[in-house]
Amino acid sequence: MVKACIVYFSQTGNTENVAFTIMGRLTSAGINTICLPLSDVVDFPEAFEGIDILGIGFPTFFGYPPPMVMDLIDDLKDIKGESTFVFTTYGGTTAGDSLYDAACALRRKGFGILGGLKLEGADSYPQSLSIKKNAGRPNFEDLAIAEEFTDKILDAFNSGRSIDPEKLASSTKYFEDRREADRKSTVAEMRKHVEGKIKFNPELCLFCESCKKSCPTKSITTGDKFPEFSWRCIGGMRCYQCVRVCPGKALSVDYPGPIEEYKKFMEIAADSEEEKRRVYVVA
Repeated sequence: MVKACIVYFSQTGNTENVAFTIMGRLTSAGINTICLPLSDVVDFPEAFEGIDILGIGFPTFFGYPPPMVMDLIDDLKDIKGESTFVFTTYGGTTAGDSLYDAACALRRKGFGILGGLKLEGADSYPQSLSIKKNAGRPNFEDLAIAEEFTDKILDAFNSGRSIDPEKLASSTKYFEDRREADRKSTVAEMRKHVEGKIKFNPELCLFCESCKKSCPTKSITTGDKFPEFSWRCIGGMRCYQCVRVCPGKALSVDYPGPIEEYKKFMEIAADSEEEKRRVYVVA
């Protein structure tokens, strides 16, 4: 029996929703499929044993995969003959080169690339939350596309087809112009225009540790009276998950500029309608 493993990183549930949709489709096709969050990979290494297909899912961070996802790929053993696919959710502005970068890293490990999928999701960035950007996504139609993508992935796998990662590269000029540039410098340039400073008010802290439990990089440690923040965030990048889950509103964000400036800057890197319609590419 063909065996598949899907590993995903998801903060707000968007990518997780897509991951389990794909798993359901694979399972219904008779594929023995395991689906697990990235945080469980260390405790469940046997999930990778004897697999034929590996799926990697993640949210797009400023046009690229989250650093911990690239670290996961870098830590994989070199493979010969196994197939993989990648999928991402993004807030509707741009998926950038996220699929391309992940696919290139997997190709370097020896995987055959079956394809890539990008779906819009509710944008959880603080400024986007305030304007309810993409609220309700991924929706029923989006998940139906994920099922369609899975069917095509299986057809490619059964036929022994694969694609060059270049097929997953963004056609958006902002990312085309920066494809050979250092990713950290490109992300840093984007961040400085939109990333706000997190403020902590200990008087409002309920000491519930919701922030600590939700932090994807385990950056928050517990002090004697209230959480202490080490700020070892994702590659220095703040994801604001702690702000979103804080029930006492002890955490808030100081934005670098008004919401109008945020919208204006994000338009610079925004995908064209044509690029957005290119939801998936399959071998």
